[in-house]
Amino acid sequence: MRRQLATGMLSLGIMSGASLAAQVPPDAEVPELETVVVSGEQPGPGLWKVSKGDHVMWILAAYGPLPKSMSWHADKIEARIAESQELLYAGGVNIGPNISLLRGLTLIPAAMKATKIPDGKTLKDVLSAETYGKWLAMRQKYGSKDDDIERFRPAIALEMLRGAVMKKSDLQGGPNVYAVVGKLREKHKVPRNSLPAISRTVRVENPRGMLKAAQKLELPDVECFTRGLDQIEPEVERVRALANAWARGDIQTLRSLNRNLTLKDALNESCAGALMTALGDGESTDSVHLKKTMADMQWHAELAAVQAQINWVAAAQVALEKNHSTFAVLSVADVFRADGHLAKLRELGYTVEEPL
Repeated sequence: MRRQLATGMLSLGIMSGASLAAQVPPDAEVPELETVVVSGEQPGPGLWKVSKGDHVMWILAAYGPLPKSMSWHADKIEARIAESQELLYAGGVNIGPNISLLRGLTLIPAAMKATKIPDGKTLKDVLSAETYGKWLAMRQKYGSKDDDIERFRPAIALEMLRGAVMKKSDLQGGPNVYAVVGKLREKHKVPRNSLPAISRTVRVENPRGMLKAAQKLELPDVECFTRGLDQIEPEVERVRALANAWARGDIQTLRSLNRNLTLKDALNESCAGALMTALGDGESTDSVHLKKTMADMQWHAELAAVQAQINWVAAAQVALEKNHSTFAVLSVADVFRADGHLAKLRELGYTVEEPL
């Protein structure tokens, strides 16, 4: 978290790029959230089957967040893990700035100042009366009692409210899929093959200067905030429906609701993206540096994701060759992407079967 704060608005753009802010079209009416979520024990997610000859790989598509009150039948998963000779985990992607922890600590005050509305103003001062009234009603509804939130820039305040809505909607703190699989692997003493993360470092020129420029930035995210406020509850409903479909093994619903956004697309849709664009559109040296840094981050993220996929596909081929049975865990996004991990195995001649 400290390194994220140290990069200030850069970190804000990356973190919010994958947010829920603009995942659904804006709605004129905000539906009331249902109080009932899937709870108790559910049938459980299905498993994809990849095979060549009599060698097979069972793949669990991991999803989160899941409701706190949810559990699922793990009997089938446990049986497949128990019969396997290897459990394969994909490697992640880590893209970070060339800022040491010590230097990052010195940048925190400037980063925190950049997150606040300029000139000591609050959201009430910069939003229309209608939008502010809607904002205040949602704050009260979901128990966001920290008045300091009123001083944050609209894009950041929106993310803080979204977190409160997720928490109130029972969509945080549910069972961790990887933890469940890990315990079953340990129980049956199945060897683990965790691929290394692909890490890349992006050079950030004069981060202090960029943070100072961000402090003076006007509010290009007000319009996005107004739209995003209407989208929070519908998007939470979509997330809940995804969780329910996953726990019930409803593959068709899971596929129809899942969205696979690139980092670039996510930033373009987010309110943080509006901030980053405005800051990079200037003619100052800091604006040029920011624009280059963001382009570098996106480029490295895309290349790292490709390399991570190449590594996993290669490891999967080795496992399918040497093991009669292998168990693997991939994200829902990796499973459903048209150019995802399973699509690559199909291209290589493996038979890929979806859960029934």
